[in-house]
Amino acid sequence: MQLTKNVLALIALLPLTLAAPADGQLEAKFESDVSILGTVVVTSYSGDACSGSSQRVTVTDGGYRCYSTVPNKRSIGVSGSGCTVRTWSGNNCGGSGFTAPSSGCYSVSYSSVSIQC
Repeated sequence: MQLTKNVLALIALLPLTLAAPADGQLEAKFESDVSILGTVVVTSYSGDACSGSSQRVTVTDGGYRCYSTVPNKRSIGVSGSGCTVRTWSGNNCGGSGFTAPSSGCYSVSYSSVSIQC
């Protein structure tokens, strides 16, 4: 009787054992997920062409940030990769917006910035 219960318990666990990936597969998946995460440094400037007083924010590894730039800023510097940086006309990451296509300096008037890595 006990032997039958043990055999049935092992049979019940068999699908779970077969479905679990090998350790090497888990490591490869983890490494591929990490490699798609990005890091970006965004600097908001009071003047045109990335000049004047500034405010700097860094977002990394799948993070999200929305911040207000009161008073409004006039240019934005972006460095890094793997993240989407967007300026907004509203102070809560809403309204009309501009998406920075890559790292660089962009002259654009805005009230808030969203960063998604």
